[in-house]
Amino acid sequence: MIRGAIEVARSTRIAGWIFSDDDGLRDKTVLAFVAGRCVGAGKVDKFRQDLLDAKLGSGYCGFDFPVKLADGEPVGAIIVKLQFSDAALIQAASRVSCPDDAEAAGSADLGAVTQASVAWMMDRGMLEQAEYDFLKCIQSAGAYERGLRVGKRNTPVADRADSRLDPRTVAQEMLALFLLSDVPVAEVGIAAVSDLVANAAVLRRAAAPVAAIWSPERGRILLEERSHLGGRRSGAAVAEPAAGSIEYSFGPDRLLFVHRDCRFAALGPAPVSGLTVFTVPLQEAAKVPAQKRPAQVRAA
Repeated sequence: MIRGAIEVARSTRIAGWIFSDDDGLRDKTVLAFVAGRCVGAGKVDKFRQDLLDAKLGSGYCGFDFPVKLADGEPVGAIIVKLQFSDAALIQAASRVSCPDDAEAAGSADLGAVTQASVAWMMDRGMLEQAEYDFLKCIQSAGAYERGLRVGKRNTPVADRADSRLDPRTVAQEMLALFLLSDVPVAEVGIAAVSDLVANAAVLRRAAAPVAAIWSPERGRILLEERSHLGGRRSGAAVAEPAAGSIEYSFGPDRLLFVHRDCRFAALGPAPVSGLTVFTVPLQEAAKVPAQKRPAQVRAA
């Protein structure tokens, strides 16, 4: 699992830390983006005593490098990505947006947890880090990759080779958090991402506007981030993404959560084994009380 934070965000500089349990990431490259445009790059090469004390590798988890924003680009929209990876850090008090997104966001279906509530819940210990990242990324970008590998510290040595969480269970927990209701999930098998175009009802006839994609083999999509904002719910769920779209992946070790109003398309061949799409069925959602806090959200 990759962890980290953006701690300093200015018009000329970005700084923070990033760490992976599998690979310390020392000397790896990180890049800063605003709305898909790279505004700077640097190395994970800064020593941090506090991170060493927290047992995060050798403590060389920090980054600090210059950025250059165009006129009118908000500092709060800067995200940091690990090179050759889909992992991204988003500022805790910000959301990735365009200048005209404020009005558009009001018409988007972004779940029971409001944007303002996400940071509030995180600050009070009511969300796990993965839950916080999920809500932030779905609301701001429209997609989120959730790793299924069990952390080494929590796994017996004999079981570390292939220890993974059950994708259906994780999908159910995350979708319940999104709706703040205890809901079951439906499982739909399809051959490829492109089949969602022909059978858009898989995403449209569901109680949650977010679905999870999984496969026993690795698959990839290109997704136009933030395309779920702006009242596009009457359009096609899947379409050719615009230039500057971001690559996301799914597979045996990760779920890909996608907002159904995002524009995305397959990247490369479909997994031979096909895809599994997890959604919340309408008839089941109607049977549970709304706004009920799921078990994984802990009181502060």
